[in-house]
Parts: sequence; C-alpha cells; structure tokens
Amino acid sequence: MHKFYDDLKEFILNQEAKERLIPYYETLFQLESYPEMKELLSQYKDSNYSIDYNEPDEFDCYSNGWLEIYEVNNPIAYTIELDIGQMQGGYCQCKPKDEGYNSDKNCCGRSCDVHLPKVSIVKEVKLLNHEFQGYERDLWALEEKWLTEYEKDLLQKKQLEKVSSIEAQIEQLQKELEVVKSGLKN
Repeated sequence: MHKFYDDLKEFILNQEAKERLIPYYETLFQLESYPEMKELLSQYKDSNYSIDYNEPDEFDCYSNGWLEIYEVNNPIAYTIELDIGQMQGGYCQCKPKDEGYNSDKNCCGRSCDVHLPKVSIVKEVKLLNHEFQGYERDLWALEEKWLTEYEKDLLQKKQLEKVSSIEAQIEQLQKELEVVKSGLKN
C-alpha cells in the first residue's frame, strides 16, 4: 500500500470524526490507480507532507470538510474536498428477511436512498512568497501616503465626476428650456 494511504489511515484513526472520514478514505482508495492521482502520490512519496482535517461550516449541508496535504517549504499543496454526493436510490423498503439485511443499519444497503461520498482534489501551487523589503518605519511612511495623497486624489476624482455630471444635467436642462421657449413663440 502507498505511504499516502497508510498515513491517511493512521491520521483518520486519530480523529474524533473518524466515522465521517472513513467513507472518504475508501473513496480515495478507489482512485489509487487513476492517472490523475499519480501526481499526488508521487509528490507525497518523495516529500515530507502533513495531513490536516478541517471541519465543515455548521451550515454547509453539502460538505464534510476538507483535508489539506502540505509540506511547509514545498510550493505544492493539495486540498481534498469531502463533499456529499447526489442522492441515489429510492426510499428504503428493506425488511429483516431480505438478503444482506444489516440489523445495525436497518437496511440492505442496495438501491436505497443514500448520499455517497464524493471527493475533489485541488492542486495548489504557491507562485510567490515575498516579504516586504524595508523597515517598519518604511511601512509607516507608505501608510501615511495612503491616508494623505491617495485619499486626496480619490476625493478630487469624485469631485471631477460630480462636476461632469452637473454640467451634463445643465446642458440637458438648457436643451429642454430651448424647446419650451420655442413652443411659447408659436
């Protein structure tokens, strides 16, 4: 078994949400031979990646959270979104005498309504990692510039736009005035 799956299994077994995560592990395991999965597995094998789990937002009924696969100094990271798939099957009508009936689940687990786990893997590449060049006082000077020069420029631009708008209104009113005056002469 690939190191990624061994590490993921160990990670899941140490989570409170392991019952929620196990179906996603099995879904990911089905992808082991997919060409799209080869890159992640290759990267993971050759690096010292970590795995983190992020709980879903309490109001998100379409997600069970996401896994982050990352290495601190590696520009490539992966996010595995743990989504809830579309409803499949129909209303469960299983009975205890049916073949494959599971008394713990009160179901046979075939053709019954279920949301199967769905995963999406997103590759993230950090394009740039840059820290401000200078001292804190340099930032203070730039912040001051924002609060003085840039705000003045923005205010002047808004005033010029207002002048243009008023001039356009005056021109329109003068045209209307001429029409009304010409109507009075007739």
